[in-house]
Amino acid sequence: MTVPIRIGVMKLADSAPVIMAQQKGIFARYGLETEIVVSPSWANIADGLAWNRLDAAVLFAPLALMTILGRRGHDTVLRPLSRISRGGNTIMLRGTNPAEGVWRMGGEGREMFDMWQASVGRKPRIAVVHIYSTHLLILRRFLKMIDVDIDREVEILVMPPTDMISAFSKEEIDGCCVGAPWGTEAERIGLAFCAGGSSTVLPAHIEKILVVSDALFRTTDTDQRMFSAMQESLSFCQMSEHRDEITETLALPLPEGGLMLPRQATFRILPGGAAQEALGFASGVVQPSDIKWIINDMATLGWLGHDDCSNLVFWTGSPDTRLVHADTSSL
Repeated sequence: MTVPIRIGVMKLADSAPVIMAQQKGIFARYGLETEIVVSPSWANIADGLAWNRLDAAVLFAPLALMTILGRRGHDTVLRPLSRISRGGNTIMLRGTNPAEGVWRMGGEGREMFDMWQASVGRKPRIAVVHIYSTHLLILRRFLKMIDVDIDREVEILVMPPTDMISAFSKEEIDGCCVGAPWGTEAERIGLAFCAGGSSTVLPAHIEKILVVSDALFRTTDTDQRMFSAMQESLSFCQMSEHRDEITETLALPLPEGGLMLPRQATFRILPGGAAQEALGFASGVVQPSDIKWIINDMATLGWLGHDDCSNLVFWTGSPDTRLVHADTSSL
């Protein structure tokens, strides 16, 4: 009996290429038997990869790197099989925006922050989806651009993206940096406004990648077939004329293969949508340039030491791209 390939995803629009590949039979056409595992948090995704409960996952690079380096319990070899998405992270703040639209960098942004904080009436509590996330790196860059010290002037909390709507409504958080469609949904229902995000900080940055376990990578041509299936699905998801179909599929209940995403917000953030921080899908293999900024930011924060950086080796090429924790002395 064939054991299905277990692919971990979150309730996010970035998961669309995996969901559509399953729903439209793309995986099956490439001879792949797959099981989509919807996880409640990024910690669950990382632990699933580290402890062999998942064979692949849609993941952001910072957490992939820290998982590779054993920060999830032990060293884990992961291979970045494909790009998945670009941008889409929104910095949402509770209340009323004192400015028109997103905040400008420098003194004007600082002035907006001070006005907003005064209306909040406390040291702002801003949530991110995981400490080792692109979301925290984007938030740090944004606050630095408006002259706000993230370590002294705000309190950082960690929670799953799906919990942030409720946290806003209960005033448990005052802001967040979150992936699509949850920031746009918070804005749609009047809980928060968009002060900035991916497009204002680092336009078109690589957001999610598909990583696979070393065991799956070494199984005959499974990685090649999965790569090809994902490129077909990514091509489908990139076309704005498929926005309605993708929206309806992602809105389906979990037992029907969907993610229960909110329809209106999801429609707005998919390619061709009108959201401030619309999501893009990115095909092809992961390149060193895609994560150079991430490694640099992680090193600046002290998450990566010199040896860590030198031991993170990218092998590029089609589709034999691999991200490994390796000894570089023989290279």
